[in-house]
Amino acid sequence: MFDIHATKWATYPDASATEFVEAVATAGADAVEYLGWRDADVEELVAACDEHGVDWVSTGAGGAAGNVGHDAPAITDPDCHDDAVAAIEETCETVGEYVDRVVVTVGPDQTGLERATQTNAVVSVLRAAAPAAAAADVTLVVEPLNTRVDHPGYFLETVDHGVEVVESVDHPNVRLLFDVYHQQITEGDLVSRIRTFGEYVGMYHVGDVPGRHELGTGEVNWATVFEAIADTGYEGSVGLEYVPREDADTGETIAHAVSLRNDACE
Repeated sequence: MFDIHATKWATYPDASATEFVEAVATAGADAVEYLGWRDADVEELVAACDEHGVDWVSTGAGGAAGNVGHDAPAITDPDCHDDAVAAIEETCETVGEYVDRVVVTVGPDQTGLERATQTNAVVSVLRAAAPAAAAADVTLVVEPLNTRVDHPGYFLETVDHGVEVVESVDHPNVRLLFDVYHQQITEGDLVSRIRTFGEYVGMYHVGDVPGRHELGTGEVNWATVFEAIADTGYEGSVGLEYVPREDADTGETIAHAVSLRNDACE
């Protein structure tokens, strides 16, 4: 059975770390994702997780937003190689004892550089940072994002390209982050892609389309998606990275996702 975790920036952006963890635990989730560890009180966050019996499953490798490529060195730029590797290594060394996954976004398409050059730059950074991930017993999960709605200009868009990167790095501590919300916008064909590429996936994110709201508010058949994830034998965590609608009870939306998981894994 896979776990369910909630992402702070989306589900409880205004809560303190303690409030966030308590709310997620009360809703029945297994874990939390706190991307911006550099702006967190790590000891407070870890203590809250221990108190409420949930795990801190993942974080980001960059600055305030948590991700390399957003507000930290773009790993598509070969000139940023050393800084990008250092940011990932620092994350692994500082909080690797607490988390299982480190989310890596790659940054924008670099004007004037061939796509192959940029892909090689991404592979080079991940390959160089992989030993630090292995030493900390964490997995780097590289994330494709949609460019049509949320991240115009981002370099890594498709699952196929993400798998190409993971295969090229060829390290057990570097996997794919399959974000169902982003991939429904970019490519669709969710169930087929989950079944085809499940062996490369180190973590999933979910949010409904359109709007990136809670599960059941859009076009995605979540029972089918969760069944597909379960059928691959995935035993990691699925992250609730959606923004609940204003009239929604966030705890109830999390509990609903947990129930979908339970049904899929029966």
